[in-house]
Amino acid sequence: MGRIGLGLTACLVVLAGCARPEALSVAAPEASSPAKLAPQIPLPLDVSSYADAPCTLLKPGTTVAKDMAKGVADGATCTWTAKTPLQPQITVTVDLKSGGLEALYRKRARLPYFEPTDIAGYPAVHTDTDRSVPDQGQCTVNVGMNDVTLITVTSTIADQRSLNFAVPCPDTDVFATALVSEITKG
Repeated sequence: MGRIGLGLTACLVVLAGCARPEALSVAAPEASSPAKLAPQIPLPLDVSSYADAPCTLLKPGTTVAKDMAKGVADGATCTWTAKTPLQPQITVTVDLKSGGLEALYRKRARLPYFEPTDIAGYPAVHTDTDRSVPDQGQCTVNVGMNDVTLITVTSTIADQRSLNFAVPCPDTDVFATALVSEITKG
């Protein structure tokens, strides 16, 4: 076979390889999950047992609750009432259903107030569903305990003469910190 014949044969072999699309395969891109928005929870804790007994989150005699009446449970929520109107009422909910911090971060654009914070080393978020600033005696902090569970703490100060009426979040954070400390102690 001459040079032209060999060249023609080589071209036909190459073209034949191109003519078989089944010989080439392209892997379909893998479905990727959306990027995670919420911070990583350093030491996830299972707090689901507290959902049936939320008032046990805080042991009797704890300093943070010394000026409060014993907590009263209503489902997964416990309310500690202040002994004076100048002190906050604290409501704590063990939230197993909302989807945790990640779900909260995903709806942050719809919340008038959304401020990431930290409670005892756990990622948390101050939120308000009505106002753009947590004032007027009420503040809520949501603490991520694991990927799907939040402990939500709300302080409500009824008396406008209270020093903390205009800035209620420190009360909320102190109480939430005490809860997380109790939980991590076991």
